[in-house]
Amino acid sequence: MKYFLPVTKTPRPKVLVVEDEPMLRELLTLMIEDWGAAVTAVSTADEGREQLRKPGWCLVVTDTQTPGSLSGVDIAWITNKEHPEASIIVMSGQYEFEIGSLPDRAIFLPKPWQVKSLEELVSSHLSAPKKAYKQNNNPQDNT
Repeated sequence: MKYFLPVTKTPRPKVLVVEDEPMLRELLTLMIEDWGAAVTAVSTADEGREQLRKPGWCLVVTDTQTPGSLSGVDIAWITNKEHPEASIIVMSGQYEFEIGSLPDRAIFLPKPWQVKSLEELVSSHLSAPKKAYKQNNNPQDNT
């Protein structure tokens, strides 16, 4: 007879991704999940606002411009007010807004970004252990 230990599921930090570009939203979701988070991804800041009504967010990653009545800058301010424990990353490839219009604790990440830079930034805000990717060809170093 075999005995099995009960599996305990450790909670993963909750991350909200607000990105209107479908391929980038999917890429962000897959990468951030791989780095140890549970991701909820939406395509508009209006949808992001609805998600922010729920508790427990560890990190919010948002594009500045999405369709709808709210912007990513609005999402940053809502997060700042309603989720003071959550980190905020605001991304954009366009710089029409003033970076000074973001909450002080928001981090601005210009597009295009390097995956390694994003991983370091996101991982530093997750309470889950980091999963590092090494950029060399030695398989023994990739453990």
